[in-house]
Amino acid sequence: MLKSGVVSGLLLALFYLTLLPFVVHGFGMIGVGLSDKAATQSYLFADGQIVANTAMTLHILAGTLLLMLVPLQLLNGLRLRYNRFHRALGTGLVALALMTGAAGMTYIPLRGTIGGPVMSAAFFLYGLCLFTAALMVARMALTGDRARHWSWGLRLFWLALGSWLYRVHYTLWYLATGGLGSEPDFSGPFDLVQNFAFYVPYLLAVQVWIVRRRSGHQGDLFTGP
Repeated sequence: MLKSGVVSGLLLALFYLTLLPFVVHGFGMIGVGLSDKAATQSYLFADGQIVANTAMTLHILAGTLLLMLVPLQLLNGLRLRYNRFHRALGTGLVALALMTGAAGMTYIPLRGTIGGPVMSAAFFLYGLCLFTAALMVARMALTGDRARHWSWGLRLFWLALGSWLYRVHYTLWYLATGGLGSEPDFSGPFDLVQNFAFYVPYLLAVQVWIVRRRSGHQGDLFTGP
């Protein structure tokens, strides 16, 4: 994937351009979470909820870093020239994914989500998928199973993009329809679908890709230690 330097460079530049507002917002929310008056600045935080507040701050920090770094793992030229960096980055991404998933799954039972039970269930499932994919990537690397390492790496990649895809979906939908079917409390028809749409269809598409490519794959995207 992304074998052309020009194409990969353009895609990467476009991605980071669209990612910039998300990153700025993410680090801003980290600052809120670390402040003494976090509960007055965001509904994500509450007075006296030390565990939940800490979990949310870690979730935002790890998730933002994960999103910023994960595209680099698919750059073929970088992997071939700097394989040690590729492996070190992979280790870091696994750690960030585990932290993101674990923190989110800690927060949701304690505080829930603004969208209610459906959003809470969908987001908890997303965190579980992210956490599981990270574990499997590490396990396949340690066992030397390059084909399955590649498969789980692709799943982890798309799951890591989930928070960005979630916002991209909303941005495109609002530009196209003005927010039809979306409510401030995330109870609208579009909101309910979107609870799952930012990761489930991508996992299904990746699975189709994996099945079609598995027989000819020689581990040229991901390599274990």
